[in-house]
Amino acid sequence: MLLPSALLDTLLLLSVLGLVTTPSLLSLLLLLVLVLLLLLPGVLLLLVLVLLLLLLGVLLLLVLILLLLLLGVLLLLVLILLLLLLGMLLLLVLILLLLLLGVLLLLVLILLLLGMLLLLVLILLLLLPVMLLVGLTLVVLALCLCRMVLLFALLLLFRVGSSSDSEKQRQDGCAGDSNHFHKVLPPLLLR
Repeated sequence: MLLPSALLDTLLLLSVLGLVTTPSLLSLLLLLVLVLLLLLPGVLLLLVLVLLLLLLGVLLLLVLILLLLLLGVLLLLVLILLLLLLGMLLLLVLILLLLLLGVLLLLVLILLLLGMLLLLVLILLLLLPVMLLVGLTLVVLALCLCRMVLLFALLLLFRVGSSSDSEKQRQDGCAGDSNHFHKVLPPLLLR
């Protein structure tokens, strides 16, 4: 194995100055240099491995964090979209239920109106004979009242006509006028 030039220069400088005289010290230094040279690649390799492991750990941690963030964002988006979809479906179901209830209420109101109309028709049909009977009774009573008024008017008319000629009535008697009254009265009552 070859020694680096800086180490060789140092050893030459020490031997010229007379500081390094014993071969054991020189062999010790060479042994130290050899050990350092053997340890240096191991330490460098260890340092490189540790740095690579740290770099890989940081990269893995960054990848995991980015994946977790991406999964979190995706999960959040999926949850928001699901909640929006469920909200819209719930709103649609509520609107459809309200429309259905409105239509049912309208049908109930129409059925109630038809029931009231049917009840009114039944009441009118039940009251119609009673109203006709009452109306006919009132017409018959009005006709009877008219006949009575006409009878009293005729009685008053004949009485006034017969009382104006009282002297003639005393002479002839009442029989002539009463026959005339009976001839006129029956046709008037039959009308």
